[in-house]
Amino acid sequence: MSGSNRDRDRVDREYTTEQTTSRAARQDVRDTDGEIHVPVAEERIEVGKREGEIGEVEIRKTVVQEQVSIPVELAHEEVRVEERDIADRPAQAGDQLFQEGVIRVPVRGEEAVVQKEAVVTGEVVIDKERLTETQNITDTVRRERVEVEEAYNQRRGEFQQHFTQRQAAMRGTQGTTRTFEEAEPNYRTGFTAAHDERYQGREFDEIEPSLRSEYETRQGRSGGDAWQHLREEIREGWTRARRR
Repeated sequence: MSGSNRDRDRVDREYTTEQTTSRAARQDVRDTDGEIHVPVAEERIEVGKREGEIGEVEIRKTVVQEQVSIPVELAHEEVRVEERDIADRPAQAGDQLFQEGVIRVPVRGEEAVVQKEAVVTGEVVIDKERLTETQNITDTVRRERVEVEEAYNQRRGEFQQHFTQRQAAMRGTQGTTRTFEEAEPNYRTGFTAAHDERYQGREFDEIEPSLRSEYETRQGRSGGDAWQHLREEIREGWTRARRR
Protein backbone atom coordinates (compact mmCIF):
# COMPACT_ATOMS: atom_id res chain seq x y z
CA MET A 1 0.00 0.00 0.00
CA SER A 2 1.37 3.38 -0.96
CA GLY A 3 2.01 6.14 1.55
CA SER A 4 -0.83 8.28 0.17
CA ASN A 5 -3.34 5.42 0.53
CA ARG A 6 -2.24 4.80 4.14
CA ASP A 7 -2.69 8.51 4.92
CA ARG A 8 -6.13 8.49 3.32
CA ASP A 9 -7.17 5.43 5.40
CA ARG A 10 -5.92 7.12 8.58
CA VAL A 11 -7.88 10.30 7.81
CA ASP A 12 -11.02 8.23 7.09
CA ARG A 13 -10.68 6.41 10.44
CA GLU A 14 -10.21 9.67 12.34
CA TYR A 15 -13.21 11.22 10.58
CA THR A 16 -15.35 8.15 11.43
CA THR A 17 -14.19 8.34 15.06
CA GLU A 18 -15.12 12.03 15.23
CA GLN A 19 -18.55 11.27 13.78
CA THR A 20 -19.09 8.51 16.38
CA THR A 21 -17.97 10.81 19.22
CA SER A 22 -20.21 13.61 17.94
CA ARG A 23 -23.22 11.28 17.84
CA ALA A 24 -22.45 10.07 21.38
CA ALA A 25 -22.30 13.66 22.60
CA ARG A 26 -25.76 14.24 21.10
CA GLN A 27 -27.26 11.06 22.52
CA ASP A 28 -30.16 13.02 23.98
CA VAL A 29 -31.41 13.83 20.46
CA ARG A 30 -33.35 10.96 18.79
CA ASP A 31 -33.94 10.84 15.03
CA THR A 32 -37.08 8.85 14.21
CA ASP A 33 -38.54 8.69 10.69
CA GLY A 34 -37.00 12.01 9.77
CA GLU A 35 -38.26 13.76 12.93
CA ILE A 36 -35.82 15.06 15.54
CA HIS A 37 -37.02 14.53 19.10
CA VAL A 38 -35.41 16.80 21.71
CA PRO A 39 -36.18 15.95 25.38
CA VAL A 40 -37.42 18.87 27.45
CA ALA A 41 -37.02 18.68 31.24
CA GLU A 42 -38.01 20.69 34.26
CA GLU A 43 -37.38 20.49 37.98
CA ARG A 44 -40.21 20.07 40.44
CA ILE A 45 -40.22 20.65 44.18
CA GLU A 46 -41.24 17.89 46.56
CA VAL A 47 -41.39 18.99 50.19
CA GLY A 48 -41.11 16.37 52.92
CA LYS A 49 -40.95 16.51 56.73
CA ARG A 50 -38.48 15.12 59.22
CA GLU A 51 -38.43 15.10 63.01
CA GLY A 52 -35.55 16.94 64.61
CA GLU A 53 -34.52 19.24 67.46
CA ILE A 54 -35.23 22.80 66.37
CA GLY A 55 -34.24 24.63 69.54
CA GLU A 56 -34.41 24.63 73.34
CA VAL A 57 -35.91 26.58 76.20
CA GLU A 58 -33.73 27.37 79.23
CA ILE A 59 -35.32 27.45 82.69
CA ARG A 60 -32.78 28.80 85.15
CA LYS A 61 -32.90 28.60 88.98
CA THR A 62 -30.96 31.07 91.08
CA VAL A 63 -30.38 31.30 94.86
CA VAL A 64 -30.90 34.67 96.56
CA GLN A 65 -30.26 35.67 100.18
CA GLU A 66 -32.36 37.98 102.28
CA GLN A 67 -32.46 39.07 105.94
CA VAL A 68 -35.48 38.05 107.98
CA SER A 69 -36.44 39.19 111.53
CA ILE A 70 -38.44 36.88 113.78
CA PRO A 71 -39.52 38.11 117.28
CA VAL A 72 -38.71 35.61 120.10
CA GLU A 73 -39.54 36.01 123.83
CA LEU A 74 -36.61 34.86 126.01
CA ALA A 75 -36.75 34.44 129.84
CA HIS A 76 -33.74 35.11 132.06
CA GLU A 77 -32.91 35.61 135.72
CA GLU A 78 -31.94 38.93 137.19
CA VAL A 79 -29.87 39.28 140.40
CA ARG A 80 -31.03 41.78 142.99
CA VAL A 81 -28.75 42.69 145.92
CA GLU A 82 -30.43 44.04 149.02
CA GLU A 83 -28.71 45.06 152.20
CA ARG A 84 -30.78 44.70 155.40
CA ASP A 85 -30.20 45.77 159.01
CA ILE A 86 -30.72 43.02 161.61
CA ALA A 87 -30.43 42.90 165.38
CA ASP A 88 -26.91 42.44 166.72
CA ARG A 89 -25.90 38.83 167.40
CA PRO A 90 -22.62 37.19 168.36
CA ALA A 91 -20.46 35.77 165.56
CA GLN A 92 -21.03 32.11 164.93
CA ALA A 93 -18.86 29.37 163.57
CA GLY A 94 -18.95 29.36 159.79
CA ASP A 95 -19.42 33.08 159.50
CA GLN A 96 -16.84 34.36 157.05
CA LEU A 97 -15.87 37.58 158.65
CA PHE A 98 -13.32 40.10 157.57
CA GLN A 99 -12.51 38.19 154.37
CA GLU A 100 -12.26 39.82 150.98
CA GLY A 101 -13.41 38.01 147.87
CA VAL A 102 -15.89 37.80 145.02
CA ILE A 103 -19.21 36.15 145.42
CA ARG A 104 -20.40 34.57 142.13
CA VAL A 105 -24.12 33.97 141.67
CA PRO A 106 -25.08 31.93 138.55
CA VAL A 107 -27.79 33.55 136.48
CA ARG A 108 -29.87 31.36 134.20
CA GLY A 109 -31.95 32.35 131.21
CA GLU A 110 -33.13 31.41 127.74
CA GLU A 111 -31.14 32.14 124.61
CA ALA A 112 -32.21 31.97 120.98
CA VAL A 113 -31.09 28.96 119.01
CA VAL A 114 -31.27 29.34 115.19
CA GLN A 115 -31.91 26.23 113.14
CA LYS A 116 -32.55 26.15 109.38
CA GLU A 117 -34.59 23.66 107.48
CA ALA A 118 -35.36 23.46 103.74
CA VAL A 119 -39.04 23.54 102.93
CA VAL A 120 -40.58 23.05 99.49
CA THR A 121 -43.07 25.86 98.96
CA GLY A 122 -43.96 25.40 95.31
CA GLU A 123 -43.00 23.86 92.00
CA VAL A 124 -42.57 24.75 88.36
CA VAL A 125 -44.44 22.53 85.92
CA ILE A 126 -42.75 22.15 82.53
CA ASP A 127 -44.97 20.88 79.73
CA LYS A 128 -44.60 20.75 75.97
CA GLU A 129 -47.43 21.32 73.55
CA ARG A 130 -47.22 20.15 69.94
CA LEU A 131 -48.39 22.84 67.55
CA THR A 132 -48.83 22.79 63.79
CA GLU A 133 -48.02 25.77 61.62
CA THR A 134 -48.08 26.36 57.88
CA GLN A 135 -44.90 27.52 56.17
CA ASN A 136 -44.43 28.52 52.56
CA ILE A 137 -41.37 26.76 51.16
CA THR A 138 -39.85 28.83 48.37
CA ASP A 139 -37.17 27.50 46.08
CA THR A 140 -35.98 27.94 42.53
CA VAL A 141 -36.61 25.29 39.91
CA ARG A 142 -35.17 25.11 36.43
CA ARG A 143 -37.30 24.61 33.33
CA GLU A 144 -36.14 23.84 29.83
CA ARG A 145 -38.06 25.89 27.25
CA VAL A 146 -37.90 25.04 23.58
CA GLU A 147 -38.16 28.14 21.42
CA VAL A 148 -40.53 27.41 18.58
CA GLU A 149 -38.17 29.16 16.20
CA GLU A 150 -39.21 27.39 13.05
CA ALA A 151 -42.91 28.08 13.61
CA TYR A 152 -42.16 31.73 14.32
CA ASN A 153 -40.07 32.12 11.18
CA GLN A 154 -43.00 30.79 9.14
CA ARG A 155 -45.18 33.62 10.51
CA ARG A 156 -42.51 36.31 10.48
CA GLY A 157 -43.77 37.78 7.21
CA GLU A 158 -47.25 38.20 8.72
CA PHE A 159 -45.79 40.13 11.64
CA GLN A 160 -43.85 42.39 9.28
CA GLN A 161 -47.06 43.11 7.37
CA HIS A 162 -48.95 43.85 10.60
CA PHE A 163 -46.18 46.19 11.72
CA THR A 164 -46.18 48.03 8.37
CA GLN A 165 -49.94 48.52 8.53
CA ARG A 166 -49.71 49.89 12.08
CA GLN A 167 -46.95 52.28 11.08
CA ALA A 168 -49.05 53.55 8.18
CA ALA A 169 -52.01 54.13 10.50
CA MET A 170 -49.77 56.00 12.95
CA ARG A 171 -48.08 58.11 10.27
CA GLY A 172 -47.03 61.48 11.60
CA THR A 173 -46.62 60.29 15.22
CA GLN A 174 -43.43 59.65 17.13
CA GLY A 175 -43.99 55.91 16.95
CA THR A 176 -43.50 55.82 13.16
CA THR A 177 -39.73 56.15 13.60
CA ARG A 178 -39.48 52.57 14.88
CA THR A 179 -38.26 49.71 12.71
CA PHE A 180 -39.57 46.17 12.55
CA GLU A 181 -36.32 44.93 14.12
CA GLU A 182 -37.13 47.05 17.18
CA ALA A 183 -40.70 45.76 17.34
CA GLU A 184 -39.93 42.10 16.56
CA PRO A 185 -39.05 41.10 20.19
CA ASN A 186 -42.62 42.02 21.15
CA TYR A 187 -44.18 39.80 18.47
CA ARG A 188 -41.81 37.02 19.51
CA THR A 189 -42.74 37.45 23.19
CA GLY A 190 -46.45 36.98 22.47
CA PHE A 191 -45.79 34.10 20.06
CA THR A 192 -43.59 32.27 22.59
CA ALA A 193 -46.04 32.85 25.44
CA ALA A 194 -48.79 31.19 23.40
CA HIS A 195 -46.67 28.01 23.35
CA ASP A 196 -45.82 28.18 27.05
CA GLU A 197 -47.43 25.30 28.94
CA ARG A 198 -48.15 27.62 31.88
CA TYR A 199 -50.65 29.53 29.75
CA GLN A 200 -52.32 26.65 27.95
CA GLY A 201 -56.11 26.94 27.82
CA ARG A 202 -56.08 30.59 28.91
CA GLU A 203 -56.95 33.81 27.10
CA PHE A 204 -54.58 36.71 26.52
CA ASP A 205 -56.45 39.00 28.94
CA GLU A 206 -55.86 36.42 31.69
CA ILE A 207 -52.12 36.11 31.21
CA GLU A 208 -51.46 39.77 30.33
CA PRO A 209 -50.64 40.75 33.98
CA SER A 210 -47.95 38.04 34.07
CA LEU A 211 -46.44 39.14 30.77
CA ARG A 212 -46.47 42.75 31.88
CA SER A 213 -44.81 41.87 35.19
CA GLU A 214 -42.04 39.97 33.36
CA TYR A 215 -41.57 42.92 30.99
CA GLU A 216 -41.31 45.45 33.82
CA THR A 217 -38.87 43.15 35.66
CA ARG A 218 -36.60 43.02 32.60
CA GLN A 219 -36.83 46.79 32.13
CA GLY A 220 -36.28 47.45 35.85
CA ARG A 221 -39.11 49.95 35.94
CA SER A 222 -42.87 50.30 35.51
CA GLY A 223 -44.06 49.88 31.94
CA GLY A 224 -46.64 52.70 32.06
CA ASP A 225 -47.60 53.99 28.62
CA ALA A 226 -44.80 51.96 27.06
CA TRP A 227 -46.63 48.74 27.86
CA GLN A 228 -49.82 49.97 26.21
CA HIS A 229 -47.81 50.74 23.07
CA LEU A 230 -46.15 47.32 23.00
CA ARG A 231 -49.27 45.44 24.06
CA GLU A 232 -50.80 45.33 20.56
CA GLU A 233 -47.67 43.78 19.07
CA ILE A 234 -47.44 41.19 21.88
CA ARG A 235 -51.14 40.39 21.53
CA GLU A 236 -50.74 39.97 17.76
CA GLY A 237 -47.94 37.46 18.31
CA TRP A 238 -50.13 35.57 20.81
CA THR A 239 -53.20 35.57 18.54
CA ARG A 240 -51.41 34.34 15.42
CA ALA A 241 -49.68 31.57 17.36
CA ARG A 242 -53.05 30.32 18.60
CA ARG A 243 -54.34 30.13 15.02
CA ARG A 244 -51.91 27.36 14.09
